[in-house]
Amino acid sequence: MTTLSRLVSRAVILAIALCACTTLPGTASPEEYLDPETAATVSIVGKPLVFAHERPERAAHMRDYVTLAAAAVNRGGKTDYVLVAYYWTTFDEHGRSGETPIPTEGLVIAADDRRIALTLAGHSAHEVGIGTPVHPPPVSSATPDVYRTDLATLRFIAAAGHVAVLKQGDDPSMAYQIWDDQRTALGAFVDHLSGK
Repeated sequence: MTTLSRLVSRAVILAIALCACTTLPGTASPEEYLDPETAATVSIVGKPLVFAHERPERAAHMRDYVTLAAAAVNRGGKTDYVLVAYYWTTFDEHGRSGETPIPTEGLVIAADDRRIALTLAGHSAHEVGIGTPVHPPPVSSATPDVYRTDLATLRFIAAAGHVAVLKQGDDPSMAYQIWDDQRTALGAFVDHLSGK
């Protein structure tokens, strides 16, 4: 075998190996299952995005969090894309009297130069065809809110250089900044749904 033939063979083998990789190393792969409660085919992101807002006025290292998990629900050939949001905290709920709760009727995501306003679809993932909790946070008091979205919006969020969740308008001091950056997992989820 000539040197050129060996190089070509190695290049072909490397190209095949690269094409076989569907996600980057360390990226959680999307999951897909038939939901036993709703009979819908549900696809969920491998790991959710987690955003945090520091609350030093309440306690040291105290934070409020927003967990966002992307999902797609296929019922009879019609696919709905949603973000399941959990609002939770590391602070004792009893110490939060007098605070205004996070408004959940709408969700605003700041992604680069865009403000993406999402509308509430329901206070339960079951309402959109998901019977099993989607990446719930490590506290039992968090209940999900579900927001409708689309694949193009999820793709934009995954590719954005800066992502935050806004609590009150455009006030950056009230924004929830990325805490557990799983945009790579979100990108793998979008690629999976796009057939890539």
